[in-house]
Amino acid sequence: MTGPKRYGVRAARPKQSGDAPAGDTRGGASGAKKAPPKKQGAPRGAAPGVKLDAPPVGAVFRDRDREKLTFPDSALKRVAAKILTEHNKAWRYRPFTFPLFTPGGSEQAFHFDFYIYDNMDTVVRLILVVPRESREVWDRVGRFKRQYPMYTYELWTTEKLAQLQKPRARLGF
Repeated sequence: MTGPKRYGVRAARPKQSGDAPAGDTRGGASGAKKAPPKKQGAPRGAAPGVKLDAPPVGAVFRDRDREKLTFPDSALKRVAAKILTEHNKAWRYRPFTFPLFTPGGSEQAFHFDFYIYDNMDTVVRLILVVPRESREVWDRVGRFKRQYPMYTYELWTTEKLAQLQKPRARLGF
């Protein structure tokens, strides 16, 4: 009954009443294998399970210069603009870019999404709205931090925006 042990060969498990015939690879007693359900929910790139209360696509926001802005292509930017407006922050959307120098010596334009101003018309905070953190984002932000240490910045991800939408949430600036 027992012979020499052969490595790499598994012993057959005993057949149970609900198992399929030996040559059947369909799996299970019912026959055909069912396809897994399709995932529905957050858009691609967004954090799974995070729900944002985004303003409608046609929503109009006014920056510190009273210019009308809409963000039809980005629900995240609409949420960020709504949060800044509700907290009475003076903001502008991408008023200027920062030149960043790459390790190879070439120049690259970099801009934040929202520039927050104080009552003296000075930029006090820069906000970059991204669906999720990535190596590319942190590479650029790291280069920015080394070349412009005088600026304070924040990354607003989907999770951060969800926290800021809660009642009694504080921006911290």
